[in-house]
Amino acid sequence: MTIRTGEPLLASDINDLTFFPKGTILTFSSAAWGATSTSFKTIWRICNAANHTADPDNVPDLTNKFLRGAESSGTAAGADSQSVTITSANLPAHTHGVGTLAMSTLSATELPVSGLSTTSLSISGLSISGLSVDTSGAHTHSGSGTTNTGSGGHTHTVSGNTTTGGGAHGHTITDPGHTHTYSSPDSYHRSGPDSAHVAKDDRSSATTGVATTGITIGDTTGAHTHAFSVSTSENGGIHAHDVNVSIPEGGSHSHTISGGTISGGSITGSITGGTVSGNITGGTLSGSTESAGSSSALSIDTVPSYYTVLYIIKVV
Repeated sequence: MTIRTGEPLLASDINDLTFFPKGTILTFSSAAWGATSTSFKTIWRICNAANHTADPDNVPDLTNKFLRGAESSGTAAGADSQSVTITSANLPAHTHGVGTLAMSTLSATELPVSGLSTTSLSISGLSISGLSVDTSGAHTHSGSGTTNTGSGGHTHTVSGNTTTGGGAHGHTITDPGHTHTYSSPDSYHRSGPDSAHVAKDDRSSATTGVATTGITIGDTTGAHTHAFSVSTSENGGIHAHDVNVSIPEGGSHSHTISGGTISGGSITGSITGGTVSGNITGGTLSGSTESAGSSSALSIDTVPSYYTVLYIIKVV
């Protein structure tokens, strides 16, 4: 119902607000709505679900909604929920403690490392105790060297005899000359340097008196040798020699070292590069990190303080 141009504005028009055009939406209190006349309720309708269902083209359902200005009317959007669930995409970067996380035993197979480059590595302060070394793996090393000829001087005791039949040689004999005195029964004799003896009557009975001849054997001439055989005492002349020996790298072997503990110590320097190949199998990560926050959804109050009213719309 609309007041036409030139028509008088009656009191009923003011009471029923007939001078508003159709489609006008006003806010009303429940008490004021209840005090309106029957004719007012014919001209105006409450914008609720029931009236929207009865007249969807003219009456919107504005229950729990705010009016929002736009270039055209009739669009309903938004939600009345006051709970907003924050997902991991909405969280700022943060960390968690280890909690009960645990890793089971890993099994590594053939993990050689190649191409490492070490710089100024040094190990200090290690303490090693309780190691047990397997002494199996017997082996030999071949070596060559020489004794030190300048040390180990010694003697041997020699016993034996020269050969009696060998070593022919000569001695020089010196005779200074000598004389003999003869006596015979007839006192007839001749003496001279040739030592001739004559007895006229009986030469066989002649006797001589021997004088010292003065013959000497020289010991500075007649050099010679004797052949002899000897045997040394095997226990004599105990001695030692210094030996310089070089042993090549041959005779490779291994020893098993078990038990013991290595503790303390520090390693300085750097290791760079290198490639690790092989497989690591097994191992299961179980447990959970330390919890943070609560399990309930984060509740954000998206609705400001409000006072409810009735939205009414002029339908005629």
